[in-house]
Amino acid sequence: MADHPLVAVRASAGFSQPAYAQEVARVHAALGFGQMAARREKVSRWESGRTVPDLNTQRAMAHLHQVPEEEVLRLGWPYWLHLATDDALLLDESWTPQGTISTLTSTCRPAPPPRSYLAVTGPVLDAQIKQAFAALASPRRPPARDGHLIDPHALTWAEARIRALEAMETGTLLDLSALYAAARAEHQLVTALMTSSGYDHATGVRLLLLSARTAALCGWISTALGESAAAERYVLAALRAASAAGAHQDVAACLYRLAVIHFATGNPMDALSVARAAQAIVPKTQPFFVASLHIKEAVTLARLGEATAGAKRLGQAIAQAARGADQDAGSTALDVIVNEGSLDIAQGIAWHSLGRPERALAHFAALTGDGPPSSGITVPSPYTAGRLLYAVDAQLSLGDLEAAAHHTRHAIAVTGTLPPGLAQRFRQRLVLHAAEPAVRELYDLLSEKTPS
Repeated sequence: MADHPLVAVRASAGFSQPAYAQEVARVHAALGFGQMAARREKVSRWESGRTVPDLNTQRAMAHLHQVPEEEVLRLGWPYWLHLATDDALLLDESWTPQGTISTLTSTCRPAPPPRSYLAVTGPVLDAQIKQAFAALASPRRPPARDGHLIDPHALTWAEARIRALEAMETGTLLDLSALYAAARAEHQLVTALMTSSGYDHATGVRLLLLSARTAALCGWISTALGESAAAERYVLAALRAASAAGAHQDVAACLYRLAVIHFATGNPMDALSVARAAQAIVPKTQPFFVASLHIKEAVTLARLGEATAGAKRLGQAIAQAARGADQDAGSTALDVIVNEGSLDIAQGIAWHSLGRPERALAHFAALTGDGPPSSGITVPSPYTAGRLLYAVDAQLSLGDLEAAAHHTRHAIAVTGTLPPGLAQRFRQRLVLHAAEPAVRELYDLLSEKTPS
């Protein structure tokens, strides 16, 4: 189960559960709301999601964390809690070029402690999507800046490096941590140019586009590393930058990445709303991309118990993919992130969600090394290890622990060393079988890689 945001808020303020209960009770009385029982069990129930504190208690908590009361009323529980964390900029920064630059700058600072939940969900996520669409409909150019003008050649070479990094999404032998370091260095460089150099309006728009691409790069590598919360921060910043630049395809690509994040670790309804938002602006001339969005919808509908609707959506996806196979691959922001091989794997995930694990495994054959590689795949994708989670899920559904353990070992082999975030996800899959001989040693190995 994902941590509740209150856990991070309380811990960052330095309170244990009993101490937090006492402090909230003290503030509750000081604000004239009356006496309340200061019991640790109350905080535990809030953090488990079993109960929601009443409005006056939330007001006391907000006062304790210096969050304005109007934000408590505007955002509701538990969304306002993020204003007491490093996620505040994701929620309340203006959707202007300057607000976008501030958000981008925040992603260049040292990363906050890892967490297992997403910050922008539910009605707050819907509001962000609406703001992105409004900004895209009426893009506002960043103001010109005085200062030493940027050398155009510097941007040309930066763009060439970014393009080379983007190409690695479909396959690379580089270690993921090295790939992340390279992408983050480019992101910091482009963001620094936006905040410290002089440029005209046109160059400002170009910088916004480049920063959208570098933030998206950091986001997809974070996803591959199993760090969904970090990926969310980057992709939301990229969405702002692409919207401010008026770049429709880049906005669609950001929404797709955001859908992937929610698809993996978020609420199914959130994943569905983001996928449909991406579909609303994607060109119909991108059949692979449209097919991938249909598959995301199919899986989400299946998880919501709507198997018939999910199967229908999967059929539409297969038809779209067939049309895409007859077209030459392009080089747009959408072509980079969806190809025939990734669609094949996505279909496997959909079949498993629809209760057909044996059919799913046929689509995972190239991924697991049990069959010939799919079209276009010659080296492992940075996503390969994470996608193997779904092969493990399918094998566990069939009761084949040996195969599930084999695929987990394959994920370790592909990455060289499984990143901690991914190791934890594999461990969660195998926890119920940790005592079985086929899993025991592997489970212990994953525990060593999982942060305590």
